[in-house]
Amino acid sequence: MPRRLALLGAAVLLLVTLVACSRSSPVNRRPHTGSATASAVAGVQTVTIEATDDFRFIPSTIYVHPGKVRIVLVHTGTGAPHNWSLTSFPADFVPLVSGQGQKAEATFTAPSPGKYQFVCTLHVRQGQTGTMVVLPN
Repeated sequence: MPRRLALLGAAVLLLVTLVACSRSSPVNRRPHTGSATASAVAGVQTVTIEATDDFRFIPSTIYVHPGKVRIVLVHTGTGAPHNWSLTSFPADFVPLVSGQGQKAEATFTAPSPGKYQFVCTLHVRQGQTGTMVVLPN
């Protein structure tokens, strides 16, 4: 009897381990898509980014040059609210958009050339991230 209990315990432990390892939501495995280059109007580079119900930004890669950048965040889903934050520069932040079609924006100065990560601070764990590439002038 003790051997059966030991085998049963090992089987339960294996099952729990397998379930825990596969708990990653399918949303987390969805690809990041699209790229866009900011368009400059009156000295301000503007990029519109959609925040979706599947916890992705569209586009997920944006290209800008050093200087003033305006990010317009549009909620295209019907679910959770979203925001936009450049992780290394917390002042570069677009506040919450909480309903379908709602927009918010922020203007900031892009840093020196390089790659910078942006996130929805509410959904980083679900994979709502992207990359801002600052190109040389």
